[in-house]
Amino acid sequence: MHDLTYRFAEVRKASRQLLAISEPQIQATLSDLVELTMAHSAEILAANQQDLTAMDPADPKYDRLLLSTERLAAICQEIKQVSSLPSPLHRILEEKHLENGLHLQKISVPLGVIGIIYEARPN
Repeated sequence: MHDLTYRFAEVRKASRQLLAISEPQIQATLSDLVELTMAHSAEILAANQQDLTAMDPADPKYDRLLLSTERLAAICQEIKQVSSLPSPLHRILEEKHLENGLHLQKISVPLGVIGIIYEARPN
């Protein structure tokens, strides 16, 4: 439980740091992620193969978790698509002035740290 509490605190800290990151920095980070993923694809595929050796190939999750060069390239393409989207941070979602003069704004902020979640889902 202590480890989980520590991880939650680290995620919360990282979430707050995201507030200071600019859109160009986000795009550059995602671009770097694509480059590093492709540069280290052999290592990633080897680690995936090692994980798969612990699974029964007849398990439906086996194919879903199986990485290949093509699947890694598809993941990288999805990251590129996400990097082309405008950042949702600091967007004014709703704004209104109350009769008492109070000005309210609903602004998007990061909920946490999100990465690629590669799990047992259909390809």
